[in-house]
Amino acid sequence: MKFVIFLIAVCLLATPVTLPTWHEAHAQAKEKKKPSKPKARRSEVLSKAAFRKIEQSQNLLAEDKYVDALAPLKAIIDGKKYTPYEKAVAIQTTGFVYAGQGHYAKTRKAFERAIATGALPPRVVNDLTYNLAQLNLADGHARKALALLQKWLKMIEGEPAADTFALKAQIYLVLENLPTAEKAIRKAMSKSETPKQNWVRILLSILLQQERFGEARPILEDAVERWPGVKIFWQQLTAVYYEAGEEKLGFVAQQAMFIQNMLTTSKELSNMAQLYLYHNVPIKAAVILQRGLDKGQIEKTEKNYELLAQAYMNSREWKKAVPPLTKAAKKSKKGKHYEKLGQSYLQDEEWKKAAAAFERALKKGGLDDAANSWLLLGIARTRLKKYDEAIKALRKAGEDDAVAEDAYRWIRSIERQLAEARRADKRAKQRISALKQ
Repeated sequence: MKFVIFLIAVCLLATPVTLPTWHEAHAQAKEKKKPSKPKARRSEVLSKAAFRKIEQSQNLLAEDKYVDALAPLKAIIDGKKYTPYEKAVAIQTTGFVYAGQGHYAKTRKAFERAIATGALPPRVVNDLTYNLAQLNLADGHARKALALLQKWLKMIEGEPAADTFALKAQIYLVLENLPTAEKAIRKAMSKSETPKQNWVRILLSILLQQERFGEARPILEDAVERWPGVKIFWQQLTAVYYEAGEEKLGFVAQQAMFIQNMLTTSKELSNMAQLYLYHNVPIKAAVILQRGLDKGQIEKTEKNYELLAQAYMNSREWKKAVPPLTKAAKKSKKGKHYEKLGQSYLQDEEWKKAAAAFERALKKGGLDDAANSWLLLGIARTRLKKYDEAIKALRKAGEDDAVAEDAYRWIRSIERQLAEARRADKRAKQRISALKQ
């Protein structure tokens, strides 16, 4: 559940606020090699001097020369020979310049100041009011945005376009009035044959916050088909699948993100590796972790080295598990990784290295099952024919009832080997003595 709520929060943060139309046009112009220059329309109430300065400013704005674009506007605003209308148009245009720079707070103030002059025509005031509603929402002033939108709605005739209902939905979503937000966004979507991605995000935010996962599922499944490269839709779909208990589908959704290179952070990649381990594909987990650690995409932590070692061990790649286990062991304050390292060496019958690893594990301490480490140390020493040391380790293991039977069986085996060695030695001495006689 916490995972789902986290994704809901991401969804809310990821929901973009629709920027004013004039800014979208400006952004599109920037993408062209030769941006088209916006032309001022000559108005009968604009003097030639004012018209030229505003046109000059607009041309400079189209070339992204923002500082230069402000100079002719300032000349109008500060000049004594210009009319209130001309000054209002100049103030309004400064707002466009500030928007081009991304200074939306200044843009908002410029538009408010332009309206406050009382010199602009109703149609222009109307447009600026709508833009101000958008800007206030983008700047975190949702209640003011709502008041401006409601004011704008009173100015127009007939039913507004779909985008207006989407803006209304965004505002109510921020204000946490989910029923009204849902009604507005569904109205927006009903007025268009093809839903906009932003609208779908708003609707999903509403549904997921109310834990209406069943309703969100078909919308998300459609969204990943329409916009397969949008990560947030895959994340939310994954969460919905897990919420429904459909782990396999959730795993498939996460694989889709991985294949599309959407998983880029250390946490995302290590989580993906853990999923492959969980679904019994350890070699894939090992590939992700090894590559991520080598390239610096995954943090070189004790936990991640341990995870890589586990992936190799589950793949029965014992030798490959040794380097990450060694690194994890050096980073840990406990001996558990040396314990696993010893087990890995045992698999390859490297008795000396295994014994050294178990010794270090026991010395560091903090083991969940120290008795088992004593037992394995005893076995490794036995294989090295260090029988006295082996018996000491096995007796230590025998203090725990869980492994006592195995420990003493090994001790008896050692004693039989020692007894047999003594008898063999005695027979050899007798043969030598007989030969001398």
